[in-house]
Amino acid sequence: MTLQPIDPDNLTFKHAFESDTELQKYRQLALTFFALSLYLRIENIHEFAAQATTEGGDDKKVDLCYIDEEDGRAVIVQSFFSPRWDRLAAPANKASDLTIAMGWLLSGNESQIPQRLKPKALELRKAITLGDINRIELLIIHNCPESRNVADELKLAADTTRDIVRSIIGDRISDFAISSKEIGLNTIEDLYKSSDSEILVDDWLEIPSQSYIEESGDEWKAIVTSIPGEWVRQLHLSHGDRLFSANFRDYMGSINRKGNINLEIRQTAASEPMNFWVYNNGITAITHELRIEQNRIMMHGISIINGAQTTGSLGESADADVQRLKVLFRIVESRPQDLIQKIIRYNNTQNEIKPADRRSNDAVQNRLRSEFAQHGISYVHRRSALRTPRNAITASAIAPAICAFHGDPQIAYRNARDIFSNDTIYLDVFRNNISSEHVFLIATLSNAVDAIKHELTILKSSSITTKIQDQEYEILKYSPSKHFILFVVGQLAEEIMSRRVSDLFEWKCKPDSISPTARPITQAWVDTLDVILPQIAMVIERQQASVYDIQRSTSMSNHIARELKALLTSLEPLLGSRFALIRSKSTV
Repeated sequence: MTLQPIDPDNLTFKHAFESDTELQKYRQLALTFFALSLYLRIENIHEFAAQATTEGGDDKKVDLCYIDEEDGRAVIVQSFFSPRWDRLAAPANKASDLTIAMGWLLSGNESQIPQRLKPKALELRKAITLGDINRIELLIIHNCPESRNVADELKLAADTTRDIVRSIIGDRISDFAISSKEIGLNTIEDLYKSSDSEILVDDWLEIPSQSYIEESGDEWKAIVTSIPGEWVRQLHLSHGDRLFSANFRDYMGSINRKGNINLEIRQTAASEPMNFWVYNNGITAITHELRIEQNRIMMHGISIINGAQTTGSLGESADADVQRLKVLFRIVESRPQDLIQKIIRYNNTQNEIKPADRRSNDAVQNRLRSEFAQHGISYVHRRSALRTPRNAITASAIAPAICAFHGDPQIAYRNARDIFSNDTIYLDVFRNNISSEHVFLIATLSNAVDAIKHELTILKSSSITTKIQDQEYEILKYSPSKHFILFVVGQLAEEIMSRRVSDLFEWKCKPDSISPTARPITQAWVDTLDVILPQIAMVIERQQASVYDIQRSTSMSNHIARELKALLTSLEPLLGSRFALIRSKSTV
């Protein structure tokens, strides 16, 4: 294969990336976070960056390590950014670096793991051992075209990772998924375009079938038919993952493990092709336009919204294995964007309706949206095809912060979906009297934690932290730390404000503190945390307990909060003045 450079002027995402001034502070990782915001559909990129970043002089080839126990996955990233946008390919050794990275994260001697990487390594190992995660994604992200050499090195990294994980969990490896993906210029471009249009494969295609059933509704029409397996295979060989643009992450590859659906699909195609149609659920896709002329079925564009596993598996099958099988095929044409989004969501079991979507018409959510709009702030409480502004507050992202602030950091960190799916929890978090001023107070506190953690990460990478900063970093270096801090601050409301707080929902930003930039109130929280974090470190040191264990235990967190309340009360004459800014920006 002859590699060709890509003309940067033809990349539609490049201008959007370079115009995103907030991302540029991440320097060499800026494009990585831009790509991940599209690929992982991250709603708060700064929160993600604060939690995942490991890059530094001693990162052992691990640029990002993101552990998400709620979704049961870990994402490990190696990145490369060239000053030239016209390179033919990324260096293959950047992908092979992931093999080194996984060795350090999963099997390196604890005493030799660099201090900045050790928290992630220990967290990841414990999560795998306890079964809190069952999937690892290895990613390399760069500003070059994708290449076969990088893909081959990525596969080796995934195979090595599987061997190491097997040594940790033994037979449970059959239920553990490990995947790898190269995200270069072509993929980033497709991800960016797919955020505006669900259909990237825009060709006119003839569906090879003579018999079909037609159905239609007020704003849609569809056909149901059977198609040859060979046609599906060729379609995937021609267009690859672009076929799944409406749900880019659907096809995870035919991982050779027991129970893997993609492996089973390939085995069925090879062993029982005549029964494939009745064993398999088939494929559902959307298209711009359907035409049926002289018994020929033509479609303008295609995006597969259900059946990605079937399509990808047949694409990876041998030609001889797909010659005799047929696949159930349903293709839908529709125009209204809201209807298309519903069709995608309701059809795709890999992209199930998020619990937050079920509250999209809730009166409280609509009221918060209206209140924030008066301050020029976007409050997003339902998913849409439109890109979410970088400074927007989203219901699904802020809900865990509110939950932790009001006393339940464990649900916030490990079971955030319950906030929207469980009526009791939802009504506790989004009470009828919750206001935009209260939500903004918590959102800016959350931003302040991210800002402090980001700054400490930079200082640690340069080995220029003070003793106090080292203590603060020890508190913030674990994944549950943010929810722990939010919880503690909520518990310290009276000590921080120096007045009675009978209802925590009444602690609010003053209206003139609410703005799209949020800098003054965020700085007030930074000043507040500069006071509280050293006190937390002191109390934890007296307890002689693991910071990680404390942050994962509600009872232990409560004990720390009670100790802090007593400590701050006794120190009010000395420290009270340092809370002056947050007291001036908020009210109870």
